Amino acid sequence: MKKLLKIIKWGILIALTVIVLAFTEKKQGEQLVQLNQINIEISEDQFLTKNIVLQYIEKHNFAYDGVVLSQFYLNDLEEILLKHSAVRKAEVYSNQQGVINIKLQQRKAIVRIKTAYVDYYLDEDGLEMPLSKAYTPRVIVVSGDANQQHHASIYAFIRKINESEFWKSQIMQLHFSGDEVVLIPRVGDQKIHFGMLVNSTEKLDNLYQFYKQAMPVKGWQTYSDINLKYKNQIVCTKK
Repeated sequence: MKKLLKIIKWGILIALTVIVLAFTEKKQGEQLVQLNQINIEISEDQFLTKNIVLQYIEKHNFAYDGVVLSQFYLNDLEEILLKHSAVRKAEVYSNQQGVINIKLQQRKAIVRIKTAYVDYYLDEDGLEMPLSKAYTPRVIVVSGDANQQHHASIYAFIRKINESEFWKSQIMQLHFSGDEVVLIPRVGDQKIHFGMLVNSTEKLDNLYQFYKQAMPVKGWQTYSDINLKYKNQIVCTKK
């Protein structure tokens, strides 16, 4: 008798589960999609806004108005969003009420490569990133003969610069002449001849000491050129 009751109990439980699942599936089949929320990770950059994302989705003919949840493919929307030039990561998820949420992480531009032939950014992963009509970040500009062969050294140098609040505020441009670089400072009108982008820590430390010790005495307008190319010495040219 106890065994029979146990079998009946499990039978009722299974039947209820099937009914609930069938009801849920039916509700999802009838539930219309609602694009409820677009969360964009807080960043200094503003390449993405909710309106930009919605316009991008519509531009790619991804319909959501009047679409039932059972026919809405989350993975397809994620793939479309990941193709946006400013999106680093995308996550799309829904609930049983048809509410679709989108979570986005922006790419971060750290330097702009602007020459006579090209104009684009490198992002925080060292990857090329196109310009945006909606937003222009304030980053160091690289000009002159810079090309893709210089990406690795530029990326490493900019990361080092960005570790220091002093250098972030002081260096505004790198100009390539062949493989050698001239730094253009924000304060002072000197050209800083850096040579190749090697031994950067040592060169920047030497330049910092020069700024700290010599400039207050000699004055910021004394020199037209500061040369860091030679090991353990700084050669200056007066105006």
